[in-house]
Amino acid sequence: MSDTALLQQMARETLLKRRPWLVLAVALFLLSAVSRQSLVFLTALFALICALVPELWYRRALQHLRLDLELDRRTLPLGEELGLTLSVENRKLLPLPWLEVEIEIPAQLPLLSGRSLPSYKAQRALLVNTLAIWWFQRVRRRYRLSCPQRGVYSLGPVMVRTGDPFGWLIRQEQLKQQVRLLVYPLVAPLEDFGLTPLAPLGMQTSLLRLLEDPLRFAGVRPYQPGDDPRYLHWKASARGAGLYRKVFDPASTARLLLVLNINTFREPWMGIDVDLQEWLISLTASLAVWALKAGYQVGLLVNSLLAPWGDDENELEEGRQLVRSAEATYHARVTVPCARGSEQERRLLTALARLLPYMGAAIDPLLEQEALPLSTGGTLVLVCAAAVLQESTIERLLELRRSGRAVQLVLCGEGDERAEAALAQAAGLIPVQHIRGKEQWHELLQMADMEKRRRTTSQSGQPVQLA
Repeated sequence: MSDTALLQQMARETLLKRRPWLVLAVALFLLSAVSRQSLVFLTALFALICALVPELWYRRALQHLRLDLELDRRTLPLGEELGLTLSVENRKLLPLPWLEVEIEIPAQLPLLSGRSLPSYKAQRALLVNTLAIWWFQRVRRRYRLSCPQRGVYSLGPVMVRTGDPFGWLIRQEQLKQQVRLLVYPLVAPLEDFGLTPLAPLGMQTSLLRLLEDPLRFAGVRPYQPGDDPRYLHWKASARGAGLYRKVFDPASTARLLLVLNINTFREPWMGIDVDLQEWLISLTASLAVWALKAGYQVGLLVNSLLAPWGDDENELEEGRQLVRSAEATYHARVTVPCARGSEQERRLLTALARLLPYMGAAIDPLLEQEALPLSTGGTLVLVCAAAVLQESTIERLLELRRSGRAVQLVLCGEGDERAEAALAQAAGLIPVQHIRGKEQWHELLQMADMEKRRRTTSQSGQPVQLA
């Protein structure tokens, strides 16, 4: 039986228990008519009030009651504060002497204003509001939440409770009022991960140079020895103090495919290391943002599943069924085609924010199937924990290298001896970058929190400029 049907059955049973009050009132009215006693009549009137008034509020209190939940943002970076607005409107003549509203919120999002209570559900809490609302009145309450963890979150459903002025009957109903929130992973400067800020991926090792398109004029620059004299810009040279050369956009754009191995242990039965996983996801997001600003077309490949996200209930249910299916665990993959621009940055950060924390599928089949469409001359960067790197993965990377694709490897932690030996043999062909360990994750979060507080303090300390 569903929760709604159970509540309706409880309401019917509660009203049936109130029938003796009506029988008592009718009996007293008949007795007062026979005995012609005013005291009996007043007693009958009191019994009738006790029978009808609580039932009136019980039946009508939740009718024409509108409740809305609003977020000031649906997506926001990790560490930012979120505004939640609760709006309650009573669209009837019957006032509500008391109304209690319980909103389910994620326990991972600490409440900065208001009070919350623990819930019987795992990783959930209850935001409790108690108020009185009169006829045709609207009440708004605003709350602030902190978002210290990446992921997809839902706020709701909402449980409302109210009752009669005597407090005898309590009516409650669960409203399917939900809003969804997406928290992006932390994006930080690459030097915070231990990568060189000027060349985090090392030198470009592709053997194919991007050709310039003479039809795509981009500007001029000073002439350098070795430049093609056919592309001298004579008008600019005549106006300037030296020779100037025409600059053209390349005929093709450098492509970068970021491959993230979500696994943190070599064997699935060993579980996951959440801190290490979040550290790798944050590194991948930071590399993606850096590469887009550097002019790359950036794509993404992850051996994981996506948490359901959106407003379409059918799509959400399909996503939940996919996550529950056992087959999805072995064929999990998240792909974002290579592109550039601000919209591509949003796609990449959204995909990384929706990644589920679980044991991912094997990375080798994904490298074999999904990396082949990467154009010759493109760059593939594999981000993974050193403990899960295998010899077969290194062989796949060498095959991609021999097919004309540049390959980079970013490792975290210490790896297996056999994998380290295979890496030593591939030295010079596969550049390897070692980043700081997961113990730096909490330090990075603290630095981001301090930076956010510094910005808030500086903004609040600015003098007000009068018009």
